[in-house]
Amino acid sequence: MENLDNEVGGSRKNIDFDIASSNVDIDLEGNCGFATGIYNPQVADDLRPRKGQEFLKLDDVAAFYKAYAKEAGFSVRSWSSKKNKEGTEIMRKEFVCSKQGKYSKSAGVGKKRHRGSFAEGCNAKLAVLRSNSDSFKVSVFVEGHSHPLSTSGKSHPLRSTQQLSMANVTPHQQSSFLEVQTGGIENVGCTQRDFYNDERDKLTDMKRHDGDIFFEYLKFEREKNRSFTFKIEADDEDNITRCFWSDATSRHAYKFYGDVLIFDITYNTNRYGLIFATIMGVNNHGKTIVFACAFLNKESIDSFVWLFNQFLKSMSGSAPKMIITDQHPAMTKAISIVLPNTFHGYSSWHILMKFSEKIDATKYSIYYKEFSACIWNSESPEEFDSEWESLIERSGLQGNTWLQEMYDLRSRWIPAYVNHNFSAGMLSSQQAESGYAFFKEFVSMNNSLVDFVVWFDRGLVCLRNEELIANHKDTNEKPKIRINHNFLAQMADIYTHEMFYKFQDELCESFRYKFQFVRESDNHRVYQIQKRNVETSKVREILYEKDLDFASCSCKKFASTGILCRHIHAYLAKFHDLGMMPDKYILKRWTKSTKSRKVINDYGLCIVEDTSFMLKRSQLIQSTLDVVDKAFVCEETRKIYIDGLRSVTEQIDQFISNRPIEWVSSEKSNPLGGCATSSHASCSFENNHNEPSQVGAKMCEKKLKGGKKKVLNSAKNQKVRRCHGCGKIGQAHDKRNCPAILNQPAPCNKDGNLGEDNGPSTEDEDEVSLN
Repeated sequence: MENLDNEVGGSRKNIDFDIASSNVDIDLEGNCGFATGIYNPQVADDLRPRKGQEFLKLDDVAAFYKAYAKEAGFSVRSWSSKKNKEGTEIMRKEFVCSKQGKYSKSAGVGKKRHRGSFAEGCNAKLAVLRSNSDSFKVSVFVEGHSHPLSTSGKSHPLRSTQQLSMANVTPHQQSSFLEVQTGGIENVGCTQRDFYNDERDKLTDMKRHDGDIFFEYLKFEREKNRSFTFKIEADDEDNITRCFWSDATSRHAYKFYGDVLIFDITYNTNRYGLIFATIMGVNNHGKTIVFACAFLNKESIDSFVWLFNQFLKSMSGSAPKMIITDQHPAMTKAISIVLPNTFHGYSSWHILMKFSEKIDATKYSIYYKEFSACIWNSESPEEFDSEWESLIERSGLQGNTWLQEMYDLRSRWIPAYVNHNFSAGMLSSQQAESGYAFFKEFVSMNNSLVDFVVWFDRGLVCLRNEELIANHKDTNEKPKIRINHNFLAQMADIYTHEMFYKFQDELCESFRYKFQFVRESDNHRVYQIQKRNVETSKVREILYEKDLDFASCSCKKFASTGILCRHIHAYLAKFHDLGMMPDKYILKRWTKSTKSRKVINDYGLCIVEDTSFMLKRSQLIQSTLDVVDKAFVCEETRKIYIDGLRSVTEQIDQFISNRPIEWVSSEKSNPLGGCATSSHASCSFENNHNEPSQVGAKMCEKKLKGGKKKVLNSAKNQKVRRCHGCGKIGQAHDKRNCPAILNQPAPCNKDGNLGEDNGPSTEDEDEVSLN
């Protein structure tokens, strides 16, 4: 990793080159801020192509060059080919780096899909010629690249290295999988029922040890990476009551994206009914990331205070600028205690979702759009208050207590009141809901604690892989630019793709506005800005501060989202002749180089994302599978493989037997804290952490559903009686005492309700579902 200080737009910037095992020669041309050089991959000699190297088939050439590219950190593309005169045989074939070619900046007008360009003019290539013996010899090999290369842990998004594989096989698919792998059901060695019995035995074996296994799992994660942190608390009977954990990747990310948090609680994720709490945020791509997780047995002030204290401790005491939650009174109190200087906002999206159940259905259908417009389009507190009061009066909802409560809380959720605070655009989004929707695919209410955390970690890996792919896209693709503008050329290299396209949209809209001078003082200058030829459009106010040389807009978009609004773009274009976008208008957290700095904990140690354990294991498995595939060619190769495997096993056993006992036990530890891998072997634990007590059914309720959904679910699940005498549904009688047959009024009980026969049911009485 090499950091270079360059002059970009008149100020110093850290440009971070992420180069995997490469020798880098960099020449700086003046102070333009752009680096040019040759990147030579450092790979093993047996993987590097060489001139004159011979291959039997073109497929062998492609496979060899792709294997080299994967190790080096670039992607390969098949390029030109030349055939013989008859056009029947390929005489020359060329493979190039995927970044070969000329970069085209222009983007198609009207296209909604944002597809970048890989081309950077890279000259790295491999060319082969057909020899007289019909083999192919390397004639040209250009090793140097004109761009940074991917690291070993980030090479899987490269197109030429991607392979389809079988993963995450569910238990009920294991029998079919083994049937295919062993060559027939008779070779599996067990029945499908045995798989279910094996699963049952595992659950039985783990019973009453779930708490200890959960603790051992977290402790093992801590041993793999000392930056992993967790805290478990138990009651007087050693039953787990609450737990907090955060891994190294989350703690590392918090340093750069921990300015705005979303705190959310979820139910039905484990068999004990414990409440699952997540603290989330968004990264520089605007995607959800997880900072910390917790299990709680109560939704109390004490529980939330404990959780937030643990969170601050794990993040070296660094408090966020804003935290967004729902309107939970215990959360609100706990945040005011632990995070007194953090702005606490309520999710506007969650509040709007409640309008349908808090307002009369008829008035909701008529006035909801007006309420929504009032909330989102008001840009000042005075404008909102005036429009809200007028709307309440027009709709006749003066007596609605819930609306009055929401109005009293307007300083926490109305954009006009909170947009002066940076929220990364999350206050008005459903980020927490989308995060839960993703993770619910991995968890179930039947999970034990250790089952939950294992499956949740798998979901977390998938989520982080999406971030890795987005980073790969930023590194290897260049966004399409709609117009020729200095700001766009600059920001295409600085912002992530997602943020650049938002920036570009605002800039392209800025040419539609006109200005009117309002007033000027010693320190300020004020303008009004409005769309041209649209007299009904909203008028915004631009305030220019002379001392700071800084312009702000009444729409507060830059203050709340960190993306410069179209109004300030228009102001800069008209009154400031700028060749480059000033640093004051570029938010660091949205740039590609956000995570270029080191993160130090309270003890002065660097928090490092560490995946070496699983990476090494995965590499061993993949290497073994590659050898198995090659050995499967014939009986002789299979015998060579078996003999070699036996020899390797004996050498490893001999090596382990000569090591100290303490080394062997520590190296053999597994994620389940020493639990035997066989389902029939017994697990031995020090019984210090018992399973949590079952949380009451009231606590296990899912988040409150809207009124409409409640009614529909109630009608869907309700079963009622049908009388076969009169044919009516929902009556308190059957054919034996039907008033239509007896020609008399239905009997009433002493409470005035229709009488009901409690005698045994007959074949004439049905249970009818309204499903």
